[in-house]
Amino acid sequence: MNRRRASLDHDPLDLVLGEPPRVTRERIVAPDRKTRATFHLPVSLVEEARNATVALSGPPMRLTLAKLVEDGVRREVERLREQHNNGDPFPTRSADLVGGRPIRA
Repeated sequence: MNRRRASLDHDPLDLVLGEPPRVTRERIVAPDRKTRATFHLPVSLVEEARNATVALSGPPMRLTLAKLVEDGVRREVERLREQHNNGDPFPTRSADLVGGRPIRA
């Protein structure tokens, strides 16, 4: 048995390629995989976010607009879990979201 290989508790390529996807019944879930999402937001909010990003883009924070949005969405989803689902993850959806104009009540 190779001593070097036996001492590794993970695949070194995971550091370069990311963790391998974990398989669930519904679909393959890649933990750090990113996707593009398009949203329409108020211009004033986007401008304020851009201003904050530029102001905080240097050391030590090195903020990016993507990181600002990711952190904000993550915190809001966690808040919604606590408030509406006893802190548990929401059930996996059975279909994709339907796009288009919202239905007015």
